[in-house]
Amino acid sequence: MESNTNTGRFKGCIPSYGDAGFCAAVMDTNRGSWQRPDIVSRLITKPDMTVVDLGAGTGYFADLFSSQLPEGKIIALDPEASLTTWMEERKKRDSLDNVSIHQITESDPGLDQLNDEIDLLFVGYTYFHFDDPVRYFREKVSPFIQKTTDVAIADMAPVQGQARHTVSAQQVIKEMEEAGFELTEEPTTLYDQYLILFNKKSQ
Repeated sequence: MESNTNTGRFKGCIPSYGDAGFCAAVMDTNRGSWQRPDIVSRLITKPDMTVVDLGAGTGYFADLFSSQLPEGKIIALDPEASLTTWMEERKKRDSLDNVSIHQITESDPGLDQLNDEIDLLFVGYTYFHFDDPVRYFREKVSPFIQKTTDVAIADMAPVQGQARHTVSAQQVIKEMEEAGFELTEEPTTLYDQYLILFNKKSQ
């Protein structure tokens, strides 16, 4: 999720996510050199997956999923108008024909408006933006995905002395379990990054 709001844990890009070009320069420059290299390939389980990239930002991961899933469908969601516009331009530039882009609100990802069964809901390096993740995932995500939907959360682990907004893997697990999800794979780490997988609990 991307926002200019600065309440609770919900912190934005400095100076603003409204400046998509600035954010792309900050977040995507040399990203291939530090981003966990196995994330996208690790999450692909079949060639025709439907992937929802929640909080897609500049479209970095949507682009990667698109190129590795030519038979799949990628749905990129973000609440910031400048970023969805940026992604539309990226889609045209890179011929990402299997990517659809939707502007959502900060409080609702609009999953009820999608007509697809979701194989993977990906939250990449944006979990810390949620001000109330338990309520969000319980009320706005869980009812609109399948039991078989993999929910993957990747983020930076807190590092002592570094001033950046992060949430520990242990906190993510605790909050997602409170939201009605069960851990399906223990966190895997590389450098100072983690990847955690969940499914929603059976009712």
